[in-house]
Amino acid sequence: MMHATGLRPAPPVPMDADTIIVGCGPAGMAAAIELAEAGCSVIVVDMQPTPGGQIFRNLEANIAAAHSGSRELLAALGPSYRAGADLIQRFRACTRIDYRSQTTVWEVRPDGTVGWLRGMEAGYLRASHVLLAHGAMERPTPFPGWTLPGVMTAGAVQTLLKAGNLKPSGNIVLAGTGPLLLLLARQLHRLGVKPALVGRSDRFADGLRAARHLRQGGLAPVIKGLGWLAHLKLAGVRSVTGLSDLAAEGHEKVEAASFTVRGRKMRVPCDLLVVHDGIVPAVDIPNGAGLALQWDQVNASWRPRTKPDGQAASTLPPELRPDHCAIRITGDARRIGGADAAMAHGQLAAQAILADLGRGSGISAKVRAAVGRTLSVRPFLDAAFPPGLSAPLPENNTIVCRCEELTAGTLREKIRAGFTNMDALRGETRCGMGPCQGRNCMVTAARLIAEGRGADSPALPIFRGRPPVRPLPLGALASLTGLDPRETELLTLEDKPENDQEDTVHVPAQ
Repeated sequence: MMHATGLRPAPPVPMDADTIIVGCGPAGMAAAIELAEAGCSVIVVDMQPTPGGQIFRNLEANIAAAHSGSRELLAALGPSYRAGADLIQRFRACTRIDYRSQTTVWEVRPDGTVGWLRGMEAGYLRASHVLLAHGAMERPTPFPGWTLPGVMTAGAVQTLLKAGNLKPSGNIVLAGTGPLLLLLARQLHRLGVKPALVGRSDRFADGLRAARHLRQGGLAPVIKGLGWLAHLKLAGVRSVTGLSDLAAEGHEKVEAASFTVRGRKMRVPCDLLVVHDGIVPAVDIPNGAGLALQWDQVNASWRPRTKPDGQAASTLPPELRPDHCAIRITGDARRIGGADAAMAHGQLAAQAILADLGRGSGISAKVRAAVGRTLSVRPFLDAAFPPGLSAPLPENNTIVCRCEELTAGTLREKIRAGFTNMDALRGETRCGMGPCQGRNCMVTAARLIAEGRGADSPALPIFRGRPPVRPLPLGALASLTGLDPRETELLTLEDKPENDQEDTVHVPAQ
């Protein structure tokens, strides 16, 4: 909304809290507790119905079920899952935390404005600080047949286990790389579901090369992972390494997985193909907010560019940029590290916010040390489990954008025709404009553009996201609450200044 300047002072914009936290996983809960215990008012908005995030999803209900006698699921999910109970209990006990579950964030602005949606109600909240703790996502892996029914990601299977106590049946093949793939295979076996095959794209040589990155602080998670491997081996679960050229075969649904191992083509019949190619930060909200991103070459993904305390930087033009960016980013949304690292950095980011608010003395040495210790295993994991399924660019007949059903061949054709930047390619093809807003196709489309330019991956282009970053019903949009008074100001002809030189317009930050 535009209004003439110099007519009247802009009405003040009320603040709803000292801090708004987006996401209620380990990082969000740890930060909220730290802030609330220091006397700050905190609003936590979260898409999920209960606290925990993906790692501790539905933990309260599963603990209650175990107390009622149904202990199988909780035992299978393991001690790392149960370890979140104390954090959730402390979070629930903080009366200064205004927890808003089942609430989707569809816009965040650098000035501290957050757009929210719950059911058919939507509006804006504002705070002097916003902490993004919205977590990570699995790396998209387009391969032949990946859109067939019966092809799922490891995270999706875990969600069904944790939230619905639903376990798969039939022949199950797990393919890809990363600790989560091994953890899920172990969990399924403990639930009585023996995978037909665990096919890993990483090799034994990757682990050997990664050993030089091991540090004392990272030994515990490595030992835990070796325990998962030993469990699967003793259980007789078939495993191969060096998997490549994965394809899902079938007509109405997946019927088999085909792949290559050391030059040999293999085909395994299956009813469910579970894929996983590692975890990457979810950058849709930071990108939509106009925050600076950087390409992480080792992890083959974008991540927000932040200071050590999570402080983000706005890339909006000067006329749309606030004097101070109100946004910090923490947890896996900033850098992949797992639950312990997320909790440590959530506490660190909260202490930095408290210092800005004049309610704290800064970041403690103990918390800094905890962040360093919990992230010390990251270089080893990056080297031991490099991207595998997503490493080669897809063939022309493979779907890249599943929302719009666009193949790699279609995108290559448009790129050769001159649509050589992300915004132009989106406008021409609608790639990245479907319900996922580019979360599943953005990296692959950027790599195809780089391929057409002959460029290396560090030069990958990216499109600038625009709100809403999640679907927003028109009915909710029509009845928004919490609007900025400056954006709802109605001007009449009498408001126009007589001096033409004063007739300038001001567009507030969006």
